[in-house]
Amino acid sequence: MVLQFGFVTIFVVAFPLAPLFALLNNITEIRLDARKFITFLRRPVAERVKNIGIWYRILNSVGKISVITNALIIAFTSSFIEETFYKVFISPDGSLNGFLNFTLSDFNISDFPGDLNILSEPDTSVEYCKYQDYREPPTASNKYEYKTLYWQLATARLVFVSIFVCLVFIMTTLICWLIPDIPKSVKLQIRHENHIVNDVIIEEELKRAKYLGRRETP
Repeated sequence: MVLQFGFVTIFVVAFPLAPLFALLNNITEIRLDARKFITFLRRPVAERVKNIGIWYRILNSVGKISVITNALIIAFTSSFIEETFYKVFISPDGSLNGFLNFTLSDFNISDFPGDLNILSEPDTSVEYCKYQDYREPPTASNKYEYKTLYWQLATARLVFVSIFVCLVFIMTTLICWLIPDIPKSVKLQIRHENHIVNDVIIEEELKRAKYLGRRETP
C-alpha cells in the first residue's frame, strides 16, 4: 500500500489517471480481503494500537517528496511555464500566436563539422535550420550561447517550484489544523469511557480494601 501511495502521489502529474486506478484497485482488494477473512481464514485476534507507527512518518515524507517532484515535473518537463511567460511578457495580445517560433533558434548549417556538413550534398539550397532551444543566432558574436531569455525562463521555473511547494504545504497544514485526527465527539466518548473505567476501578479498590479490612479485624 505504501509503494502504491508513493507511485500515485510522486508521478501523478505524469499519469493523472493513476489515483482512479488505485482507488478501483483498493476497493476490489478490500472486498476480496473481506471475503477471505469471512470464509477462508480464521478470524484474527484484534489488537488495539495507538496509531500506525513508523508508517505515518513514511507516508508523510512521501507526501512531501511528491509535492516537490510534481512541481519539478510541471516546471521542467512541460511547456506550462514557457506558455505562461510568452502570454504575459512576449505576446502583444496575450495569446499563443507565434509561440512555436519563440521556442526555436536558428542554426547555420555551414557550422556543421566537416564530416557532417550537408552543403557538400547536391541540390542543397538550405542555409539555416531551426531547433528547439533558446540560443543566440549564428550572426551574433557569442553565437549558439544561451540567451538571456533562457536564464529568465529558468528563474521563472524555480520561482514557480518555490511558490507551488509553499502553497501546497500551507494548504495541507491548514487542512490538518482544521480537520483533527480525532473528531471532538470521539474525544468526548473516549473521556467518558475513561471516566467510567476509573469509577469502576475506584469502586473495586474500595470493595477490596473493605474486604481486607474485615479479614484483618479480630
